[in-house]
Amino acid sequence: MQNNKREDIINFAKQKHFSALKRKYSLIEPTLPIEPFYTIMLKLEKKERLDPILVVQLIEERMLSSDGKIATAYYRLEAEFYEQEYNRTGNKWDIPRISKFWRKANEPEQALKITNLDLAKIQDNKLKSTILVTRGAAFRDIYKLDDAENCAIQAIDYQPNTHQPYTLMGAICYDKGSWEDGYQWFEIAIQLGADTEDIDAEIKQVIRNEKNDDKRREAAEYLLKKDSHRYAWAKDYLKKQKDKK
Repeated sequence: MQNNKREDIINFAKQKHFSALKRKYSLIEPTLPIEPFYTIMLKLEKKERLDPILVVQLIEERMLSSDGKIATAYYRLEAEFYEQEYNRTGNKWDIPRISKFWRKANEPEQALKITNLDLAKIQDNKLKSTILVTRGAAFRDIYKLDDAENCAIQAIDYQPNTHQPYTLMGAICYDKGSWEDGYQWFEIAIQLGADTEDIDAEIKQVIRNEKNDDKRREAAEYLLKKDSHRYAWAKDYLKKQKDKK
């Protein structure tokens, strides 16, 4: 009886703590299971790294938001871990990885800081191009599109036969409202091996993030003229525009 009472007290305290952590990390789903989320949040409180496979699985299963507080905290811990590794080993291939995690943690300024280095001291053109692509993407995050474009052009110069810099150029053109230019850059990326679904997801995200209703409508109309089947999802933006009138 005494053991049962003690166990009840422990479980009660655990549930109270779990509820407090859910509020802190903005997990509002009332039916959310205590595991694995309680263990995850305890680790984050201790600044311990999470199992990346588990995080990706939870995001894919839509049990975690990719831009929620838990995912953001995870990305920040990963960025800090690989920064420590880079400082320890000097392996410059850690730089684009660090930049990627800082960007996912919604801290593009940190991504720009880690990628701000003298590329002349790097001999590997593939590494130079990869750093420039992630740096350009970070400039996109803060809407410095001319700086982003300069990075993309340099990345193409260093490695013209890989699709990543062309994908970046396509996204920049869409950000600027240059739909045809963006389409052509994306087509080159696909020819060089980019996945069509990934490209379409990039286009969809650019349009989703566009705050100007007129530009969003123009983009939707352009895409539907290009391929009404492939870009059928763009009809939703035209419908939303009509509903506002």
